[in-house]
Amino acid sequence: MPEIEPVAQLSPFSSKDAVATAWAQARGALQDADVYWLSTVRPDGRPHVTPLLGVWVNGALHFCTGSTERKAKNLAENRHCVLTTGCNDLE
Repeated sequence: MPEIEPVAQLSPFSSKDAVATAWAQARGALQDADVYWLSTVRPDGRPHVTPLLGVWVNGALHFCTGSTERKAKNLAENRHCVLTTGCNDLE
């Protein structure tokens, strides 16, 4: 099955010279990451952010969670989420 390439859209808040990151570069960063941060939405609208480990297989990130864990409950109720990765220094 061929990988579907996402389409990046810059927001009105992006600087006028901003250029979207190429999918190949973004995918590389996701594939090479050790830790991911998953941001989901609680039933009352508050954010829930949690670190997790994952693996990149067949063009998608996979991770495990238990059915009683907050992130699983949040995703079952509202699939909108943000996945981030990176480091904690500015260099």
